[in-house]
Amino acid sequence: MSGAPGRDEEGSTLAPLLLIALLGIGYAVLARVALRSFPYSGDEYSGYLQAELFARGLLRAPAPPHPELLRVDHVVIDEWVRSKYPPGASALLALGVRAGLPWLVTPVEGVVALAAVWRTTLAHLGSRAALLAVVVLGIAPLFAFQAASFFGHTPVTMWLALAFAAMSLWMRTGAAGWPVLGGAAVGCAFLTRPGDAAWFAVALLALRSPRVLWLTALGAAPFVGAYLGYQALQFGSPFADGYHAYEPTFRAIYGQDTGHPLSLLYLVSPKEQANHLDVIRALAMEWTVPGTTLLAIVGACAIGKDHPARRMRDLALAVAIVPLAMLFVSVADTDDGARARYLSTTLIPLAFLSGPGWEASKAALRSLVGPRLTSATAVAALVGAPVQMGSFLGHRVPEVKFRDGLFAEVRAAGIEQGVVVIRAEWPTRYARNGPFFDRPVLYLSAPPNMTVEEVAALYPGRPIYEAREGWRWKVVRRV
Repeated sequence: MSGAPGRDEEGSTLAPLLLIALLGIGYAVLARVALRSFPYSGDEYSGYLQAELFARGLLRAPAPPHPELLRVDHVVIDEWVRSKYPPGASALLALGVRAGLPWLVTPVEGVVALAAVWRTTLAHLGSRAALLAVVVLGIAPLFAFQAASFFGHTPVTMWLALAFAAMSLWMRTGAAGWPVLGGAAVGCAFLTRPGDAAWFAVALLALRSPRVLWLTALGAAPFVGAYLGYQALQFGSPFADGYHAYEPTFRAIYGQDTGHPLSLLYLVSPKEQANHLDVIRALAMEWTVPGTTLLAIVGACAIGKDHPARRMRDLALAVAIVPLAMLFVSVADTDDGARARYLSTTLIPLAFLSGPGWEASKAALRSLVGPRLTSATAVAALVGAPVQMGSFLGHRVPEVKFRDGLFAEVRAAGIEQGVVVIRAEWPTRYARNGPFFDRPVLYLSAPPNMTVEEVAALYPGRPIYEAREGWRWKVVRRV
């Protein structure tokens, strides 16, 4: 078993806990101020819509009249309205919706993930490595951005960080309850992002313990069963997911098939393989603290076969490598999220291994360039992460303002009820009416050849407006 550091080695917990709290406040400010508490992408809005349903105690809502005019990205609208995505992230977000603070949910999830990684690293590698793990994870642009958004990657990272911690506790105590609790965390991750949970479960093979595998499966089983039951209720079969249900809508909007997120055919697609390599490049060079990937590799090598943390190192490597391998059989087209977001869970092992990686690298650097340049290198890397985040926000903040601009312009025009016909290149990115379509202002993603008079005939007695896309939306009453 891996030995835990002694009490004298642990050092004060005040600094890391204070840092975690400050990072959580930073994510909340970023969510509320910079990102305007607004679900920018279709993925985010779809999960938010499902959270609104869950907050009302509902799985779905009846479809409105003329659903073909009300399509919105990533939302299934046939006889019913519901998200195409698994329910886990939305279930947690629903708590924030009920409290009137939905934007605070992912920052809290980020704090929990940081605390789990800190405590695990502390137990195996000591206080300095644990503090560094908090730093490189907490200020990584990928982690910070997603902890301020509504994407499902933060909750799944939280659940798998807790599962990672549970496996650490099993290694140190041998108690059978920890793999069961870890399995429950994996099950919650499965309810959130099934693929990420499955890759973590495969990574457990690195422990070479059939007992851990079946105890983990025992803990995960109720949640996997709940997920299959959810699919049966939402999409008609335990094995029918929202991606298939959404396929007709996607074809109607974009004129093409979505393609399944996983396929062996991607291995022979030059376009997809180029995308996969670009995702890896983005993770290593843009979305982590500069040098983190190299530090983790060095750290893995620095933990020798006789090191008490060797078994945890093996698990960390597997948790990093399995999602990386599965990336090559998954779709990786560019979208409006962070380029490397499908590798979010690899941030856990990268953070865990960074401490020993820095200790080994620091010694080598000092012999080459001296202690001052070594310290300057560390400072430059830590400064580089928020600079990179600032560069990304420099693009994202005006994009959020623009996508929210339609609704802001309608409010500014004093429009309190009516129908707004969206005239834009992709109107389904803006036609956000909530799951019940009962708000005073209804937004239509009508076909471009549909006239205002035809719309008025479908919605008699309601004022009809046209909203034209531009750097500033132009909203004009037509009927």
